Amino acid sequence: MHRLVQEHPTTSVKMVFLEDKNLDMRRYNAPTVCTEVAAIFVGDNGEPPANRDICVYPVGDTCQSISPLNQCCDPMTYPLLFPRGECSWNTGMEHVEERRTAKHTRVTQLQYYAYRLSQRNGFSILHDSGKRFQQYIVDAYVKTEGSRLHVLRQNQKDLRIELYRGLLDALECRSHNENIRTGKLIIPPASFQGSPRHMQQNYQDAMAMVRKFGKPDFFLTFTCNPSWSEILNSMEGVQRPEDRPDIIVSVFNMKVKELLEDICKHGIFGTVLAYIYVIEFHKRDLPHAHILLTLDSESKIRTKDDIDKFVSAELPDPCTDLRLFQIVTRCMVHDPCGNININSPCMRDGQCCKSFPKQFKDDTEENVNGYPIYRRRATEPVQVGKYSIDNRWVVPYNPWLLKKFNAHINVEVCA
Repeated sequence: MHRLVQEHPTTSVKMVFLEDKNLDMRRYNAPTVCTEVAAIFVGDNGEPPANRDICVYPVGDTCQSISPLNQCCDPMTYPLLFPRGECSWNTGMEHVEERRTAKHTRVTQLQYYAYRLSQRNGFSILHDSGKRFQQYIVDAYVKTEGSRLHVLRQNQKDLRIELYRGLLDALECRSHNENIRTGKLIIPPASFQGSPRHMQQNYQDAMAMVRKFGKPDFFLTFTCNPSWSEILNSMEGVQRPEDRPDIIVSVFNMKVKELLEDICKHGIFGTVLAYIYVIEFHKRDLPHAHILLTLDSESKIRTKDDIDKFVSAELPDPCTDLRLFQIVTRCMVHDPCGNININSPCMRDGQCCKSFPKQFKDDTEENVNGYPIYRRRATEPVQVGKYSIDNRWVVPYNPWLLKKFNAHINVEVCA
């Protein structure tokens, strides 16, 4: 595109995003608010390039390429973060303590960047660099994952790739029928986090748990709250939570462990036989956890009174519980959509994909097409921001969990 603009300055360039309906739109949906432009570079046969082409221009010399593993790559890429030109990680780096005892233990990229990201007393250029810090973290992750993938790419024989001969034959047959050329097949092991085999293995483990313990009873969504006091108290100077993703994920990890301890050990929903959870990230960096709980036979949800005992979908009375009312109106209200706000991100073909606003209900109904319909009694609307909302806009929650964790915790009965 850059070359096109250079050669034809008067040419009008337009970028079109094509959406494949067969893809998961929760993952590949177009951003609703975006001021950045991202470019994707691919190599031969649509494969991502194996190596990044990083070039430097020495004074009085021509362009030269350097490896991302070069110890001078970081100080030249981030001169503000390395004002003295300190060298970064290199393949020969060793532990200082181990060197004194004549033990030669190499420092991995992951260990080096974990050391660099550790919080220490005093001023830190790295942690106080705002968005540059975020870019450094992403770059460190890309380098570390790239090194792991490079090792797998170069050691396919040791991973016994020939055992997948049937898969190779199927791909070659399909490519022949579609008249396309197959690229080089690289199969990561199941131990590589995020690989297709790793995700398939996790899925099979989850299905094995369902076969043994039965279907889940509760589904929870726990979202990080950047206004937690643990996060805000860790900010220094003019820092904001979005400037410190390392603190956000650390605090959220501790909160998830505490939540699971309350659920599994203290039994706020009853005796838990099995649980499984996955942590995902929003496009704006906030992590959230999806948790499935399976209870024993004595703790199963059987009546509408059991549902009302653990799940509420109504605004609490501010006169009797002001703190819970403030948390619900701040964290558990679905943004008004439909005719009130047709530009809401949840709108699909003129309808809310989450089916809001819900209908008023005087009593909970246990099973309507496999799902419960929670009690939402008609009450006077309250002002939340610039909108007036009532119980029809409340996301189901558990009052005890909400008051303790002060975050978005959606609790649904799925049995």
